[in-house]
Amino acid sequence: MNRPALTTLLALLAAAAAAEDQPQRATLPPPPEVKQGEVIEPEVTIIEGKDRTVEQYSVRGHVYMIKVTPRVGPPYYLYDLDGDGRMDVRQDSPMDIGIPQWVLFSW
Repeated sequence: MNRPALTTLLALLAAAAAAEDQPQRATLPPPPEVKQGEVIEPEVTIIEGKDRTVEQYSVRGHVYMIKVTPRVGPPYYLYDLDGDGRMDVRQDSPMDIGIPQWVLFSW
């Protein structure tokens, strides 16, 4: 056999072997359908007061976060951490304290 024919034969065999070794692509399931009228975003209820504005964030009727914006000072947040409907304040461990989430910079 001559050298070019042998090189071509080896190249074809290597290409065929590589084509067999490639795994088939996994097919992804379609995304879940959104029902008509289903609310995807949280509902925000704004309550204006004399000295503060309260924003209640809820999903499916359950309040999970409250943002309080006083007339003077930065806003602060209250969270329902365990889903029981009460805003949680933990004082049993220093690691479980609620951390103020004030906006320091915005542009």
